[in-house]
Amino acid sequence: MDVTNQKPWHGIGVEVDANFSSREMLYKAKLDWEVSKIPSQRPKSYGNQETMRFFKGFFEASEAEIETIGSLDGSRILWSLARLNQDFILPGEDKIKGYVLLASRNESREKIEIQFIIVRESSHNMLPIASTAKPHIKNIFRRTFNPSFPFINQKPQTFDDEMIKKVATMVDLGREAISNFAEDAQLLAGKVVDTPTAWLYMFNVFQPETIKNISTVGEKEVAELAEKNTKLAIETLSQVSEQQPGDMTAWSLLNAVTYIIDHRLGSNQDSRLRQAWFGSNAKLKTRALELALAI
Repeated sequence: MDVTNQKPWHGIGVEVDANFSSREMLYKAKLDWEVSKIPSQRPKSYGNQETMRFFKGFFEASEAEIETIGSLDGSRILWSLARLNQDFILPGEDKIKGYVLLASRNESREKIEIQFIIVRESSHNMLPIASTAKPHIKNIFRRTFNPSFPFINQKPQTFDDEMIKKVATMVDLGREAISNFAEDAQLLAGKVVDTPTAWLYMFNVFQPETIKNISTVGEKEVAELAEKNTKLAIETLSQVSEQQPGDMTAWSLLNAVTYIIDHRLGSNQDSRLRQAWFGSNAKLKTRALELALAI
């Protein structure tokens, strides 16, 4: 199994230039359409345009560099990623990049969710980073639907001073969280582990009730007890070790888990990305990090 160089959002999101207008970004992502009525026949606002303008304003206020926009789940979810320039490098030239993710998952587009994540440059697996920043913010560009022309003002909208300060504070807390995590990552990269520890870790992540202590169980029995995801994570760990020779570490264990979640689990890329950002696999990654730190 080769480690992919494709980003988890490959084919789902499109790269955009920060100098693009929000309308140009929507056009490039093929999201420059609106539905004037929801199933109940009540008129709705032009949510895609309003939300993309909010994304652009948010990133400009926080001095984050927008990279990608896209949609998930039949365009129900609108999202965008921006670089925070909060990068760090671990042993072995393992470069980690910090991002802020904005997403709108509700039909009204009134609430914008905020996440801070890191992405490994080598294999593009992601990890959510907890922060004390509020996890959502109100979309201030939402407006009442106007059934007559002109439907919406296409002039750029900007945040006022109060909103700029609010956004800057939130993103500063995210940058701080990533900076603090860099210290944990350095510790994980320095924790050398053996094969029994690796198996125990994967069991604790994917099937914690199966076995409590594999140190007294033979290698053959361990392999027989392992379910698909546990085996896949161990296989991925072996592949990574072959590509980057050296001692196996707690950091490599964690990355084997996040890698298969982002690139191997789920029926398709759309499903994988939704689960990795908003579903059960996001929680699984957090658990994997906690277990790695506890080694």
